[in-house]
Parts: sequence; structure tokens; C-alpha cells
Amino acid sequence: MQAVHPRDYYHEQDKQALDALKAIPGFTVALKSFMKVFNEQMMHGLNMANKVRLGSEQLPEIYRYLPPICECLGIEEPEFYLEMNPQPNAYTSGDTQVFITVTSGLLEYLEEDEIKAVIAHECGHVACRHVLYHTMASLLLSGGADFLGLGALTIPLQLALFHWQRCSEFSCDRAAAIYMQGSESVVETMIRLAGGNKAITSKIDTELYLKQAADYEKLVGTSYWNKTLQYIGLMNSTHPFLSVRASEIKKWCESDRFKSIMAYANGTSAVCPKCKAAVEDGWKFCKRCGNQI
Repeated sequence: MQAVHPRDYYHEQDKQALDALKAIPGFTVALKSFMKVFNEQMMHGLNMANKVRLGSEQLPEIYRYLPPICECLGIEEPEFYLEMNPQPNAYTSGDTQVFITVTSGLLEYLEEDEIKAVIAHECGHVACRHVLYHTMASLLLSGGADFLGLGALTIPLQLALFHWQRCSEFSCDRAAAIYMQGSESVVETMIRLAGGNKAITSKIDTELYLKQAADYEKLVGTSYWNKTLQYIGLMNSTHPFLSVRASEIKKWCESDRFKSIMAYANGTSAVCPKCKAAVEDGWKFCKRCGNQI
């Protein structure tokens, strides 16, 4: 596969939420305060001391998932770690020394294609340059505001960080779908995380699960009060609701845009000679950079 640039799959809500976050009074202060105490070497040392660093000679059966994903998304390989934790999880942190961690619970819980989709999702955070802000958010949202001397200044900032983190997940679900060449594994991952491992969820009807998202959207749209209640239930979460994510990625993978990206990635479509973005049939100008085709 040819490397796909994040501008081709960056979710609109992700960009809007990040722009809104940067515009909030106090964001610049918070970022400067964070950068004063942020120490990648400390994180690097803790990773090596407490986790298992994966590589071609260390658990290669797990490490082998990473290189082709990085090649597809056009990023350098981050450090890759395994953490003993029964909770199925994966996360990315750092800035110039980026690392991805997967938990033992994740590897035990998911099927192989679902594990690939999760790792591709995390690599999407790297490609979209989310990682520094995600790392800052983790500190602020886990009680680090007082440590940074920000105090009550961070109340609107915290809500905006939560909102942006949720929106950023949509971009990375798209990155995962691009690598997996469709939504199936991404949707299956959401089902596992919602209902349990395959021994429990193997008979779940995917279409009925996706219908939950449609029913949820109807519920939210019935009144402003219902919309407010659902926002309250979500506002302190770093991830969107699982069925909503599943529905969102399924719809996107049925779009002409996704088909165009996949045609480019598989070498069967034209690209813009200036910015190298995938070009759809009928375009006279590139919709990414404005260059005449």
C-alpha cells in the first residue's frame, strides 16, 4: 500500500474541536505550564523499567503488526510496549519520543484483525499529530491542574479537552479502516469492547448493533433536554460512545471519499502532483491544495 496522508482522512469534528480548544483563554498558559514539567526521558525510563519493549527479537509475533501499519500511514515507528494489565486497552504518549502501549488484556481479548485495527488506530494519533495534546490532556484530566499551578482556570479547558479527545478518535478510526481496507474489523472491535470477547459476542448481529446508534441519534434529537442529558453523560469521557463510533466509520467507509483513498493507497488512482493527495474522478483542481490537475 502507498502511504496515506492524514489530511485525506482527518475528521471535520476533530479539526473544529482542536481549533476551538486553542481559542479558549488559558490554553496557551496550560500548554506552557505543561511543557515546563513534561519530561520524555522520564517516561522513556519508566517504560523500559516497567513494561516489555517489543521488537523483531522480542515477541516478534506481536511486534510484526506495527511496521506495515507505520508504512501505510507514513510515520516512523514509535517505540512499542506491552503492559501487564487485564483491562483491554492501548494508548499513545510522548512528543518527539512517541510510544504505543498495548495491554495484555487487549491481546487476550481481541482477534488478530481487531488487534491490528487497534494498533492502526493508535498510529493514527501519531500521524494526525494528536500525541502531545493527548499527553497534556492525560495530565490535566487526571488531577494534574493543581500540580501545574492552573487551578480553576482549567474548568472550561478540561471540558474542551474532553470534547477534542472524543472528536480525535473519529480521525483515528478512519486511519484504522484505511489500513484494514474497510470498516469490518473496526466495527467488530467496538462490539468486543461493548459486549465482551468473541466467545460471548460471536453471534451478535452487526446490523442490529449499528441500528442502536441510529436509535440513539433519534433519542438525542427528540428534545433539547435529551440532548443535554446525553452530553452530561459523555462530557467527562475521552472516547465517544462505541455504537456511535461503529456507525460513523461504517458510513464513512461507504463514501466515495473512502473509495478514492483506497484506490490511491492500492495504486489504482491518480494523485495531485503537488500535494500527493488522492484525486477523485472529475476533479479539475485538487480540493486539498487548489493545484490544477
